[in-house]
Amino acid sequence: MKLLFAFILITISLIFTGCSNDESEPAKEEAPSSTTKVGSQQVSPPYIGISAGANSTAAMLDTYCWEENCSLTPDPPNELLLGETPLRVKPGEKVEFTFSTGDATAPYEIYTPAVSIVQIETNGEEETDVNGENSSITAPTVEGKYYYNITTEWDGELTGTAIYAFSLLVRKE
Repeated sequence: MKLLFAFILITISLIFTGCSNDESEPAKEEAPSSTTKVGSQQVSPPYIGISAGANSTAAMLDTYCWEENCSLTPDPPNELLLGETPLRVKPGEKVEFTFSTGDATAPYEIYTPAVSIVQIETNGEEETDVNGENSSITAPTVEGKYYYNITTEWDGELTGTAIYAFSLLVRKE
């Protein structure tokens, strides 16, 4: 009888111990902040507007890093922009870029990053550097859909990298 009582007591103890709410939660990783400090101000990667003639759109922010020596790998623009409407342009038309933020007091430095633009083939394997001087490029002369990555880099009081994607649809209209 004592043995049966001890067995029941141990069994009940094990049941209550197994049902305890004292579970430790795994450590949560903090998501990277979309803002960084410049002086006393918080700034985010800028919005990049893209326009050609009367048409305009926005580049899509892909990835960013607010550190020195960022090692970022962009998503393929044809996948990132799936379902997005490309900017419709004429062959050889000038395509202009503007940088802005929602924060009217953002420091001038956020609007003047070093910019490099790369045209990505649809298969994502071939890249062609594009001359993006004076915040503009020239659209291709052959009709078709073209994908681009814009890499912006800051190396001053503001340090970091942001990569954007956009697409052009070249048509003679």
